Amino acid sequence: MHQFAVVGRALCLRTGAYYIASHGRTVHADSQGVGCATGFAANKDVHMKTHGEDTGFRSSTEIADEILRRIKSGHYRPGDTLSQNSLAKEFSISRTPVREALRFLEAKRAISVTSSGRAKIVVPNLREIKEAFEIRAELEGLAARLAVDWITDEDLTALRFHQKNYARTLIVHDPDAKDIDWVLHNARFHDVICDACHNEMLKDLVSEMQGNVVSRVMSLASRMPPRLLDENVQQHEDIIAALSARDHERAGKAMKDHVLRTRALVIEWVGAGS
Repeated sequence: MHQFAVVGRALCLRTGAYYIASHGRTVHADSQGVGCATGFAANKDVHMKTHGEDTGFRSSTEIADEILRRIKSGHYRPGDTLSQNSLAKEFSISRTPVREALRFLEAKRAISVTSSGRAKIVVPNLREIKEAFEIRAELEGLAARLAVDWITDEDLTALRFHQKNYARTLIVHDPDAKDIDWVLHNARFHDVICDACHNEMLKDLVSEMQGNVVSRVMSLASRMPPRLLDENVQQHEDIIAALSARDHERAGKAMKDHVLRTRALVIEWVGAGS
């Protein structure tokens, strides 16, 4: 059974058996059943498809969610512009639901819309990055501590899978490619831990953060040289080790330190003029 929870102005969809995967496909994920639909009201099942396929999108909720997914994956990046006409044509719908989706995303400060109707992905400033990652560090540190009591062997296997692929794709990634693989595996790594915390309110708060400033920051970070993020690989290993050892304090500290270090790297890179 689907369960909906509204946090701020984000509507998060959680299921016990499926979640919207990194490339938009619906996949089986008993221990990771988290998807997020941003919008105004609960719709029927949101079935996302890979970019370029016949999406069948009909509602502003689905369109807003897909735009955020593309921002999170690095497909759309801060500074990119979006055309209402192009989006309407791509999704084979009228401009009305597209316009509503863009208005919602503008209210979340994910995009800005000009008088001509053209939207632009907002570039996060240094203050937004600093504040968002301070909050994220506390929330995800708590999630890691709580996850110690609930995380399963299946979850740990999933973490190791995404960690292995994160490290691999970080080395070979093309900063100009769409849907940056390391960004996707990094997001899935954090999602597994958050879902394992078994605290619905905390999950919703993290989803709200991920759906706004954090997703734009990580999209921006997809242009960073991989060498700047090499230390993140070891930090992920430290988090997995703490969770495997069932050490609450160590897991929470490892996650908090990891998020704050990522913030420092991004701020240093952005401050240097990218």
